[in-house]
Amino acid sequence: MRITPIVIALGLVPALIPLTGCGSSSAGGADPAIVAPAAREPAARLTVPALSGTGHIAVGFPSARPTVVNMWASWCGPCRQEMPAVQRFAEGHPGVRVIGVAVNDQVDDARAFAKEVGVTFPLGFDADGQVADAYAVSGLPTTVVLDRQGRLAATWPGPVTGADLARLTSALATRD
Repeated sequence: MRITPIVIALGLVPALIPLTGCGSSSAGGADPAIVAPAAREPAARLTVPALSGTGHIAVGFPSARPTVVNMWASWCGPCRQEMPAVQRFAEGHPGVRVIGVAVNDQVDDARAFAKEVGVTFPLGFDADGQVADAYAVSGLPTTVVLDRQGRLAATWPGPVTGADLARLTSALATRD
């Protein structure tokens, strides 16, 4: 059998399906639970290029502050809707490190969207989905909350609000 570009493309479709669930929401609309400290697993430790084009963004490493990792794409409608709330949360909660990771996006589109929204927190660019894969993301947007030790404290599939982020991080800001 001769492998043609169409056969190759069709073979890639199943691999891309998990990241096409743009706008999935948490099961039944319920808040994801914060994982008890003793049950938290270490987060995957990765670095991705900074969206600005200079340097790298570290994801999953221990930090002096709890970390919110918001995974998004400029082509994702719910991601576009939630980003202003994530930006306001970052501005109003200096005790929490907020980073964004553009997943499977076009770098120019991601930069333009970040500029349009006025995002000031660090942004990384995950061109091949390595961060999304490492965190078992099944759709965009997805937000992951890590404690100071770099352990997975919560995962929020679907759009998140500032109030959601405040609930998810409030306990982590004072203790882990």
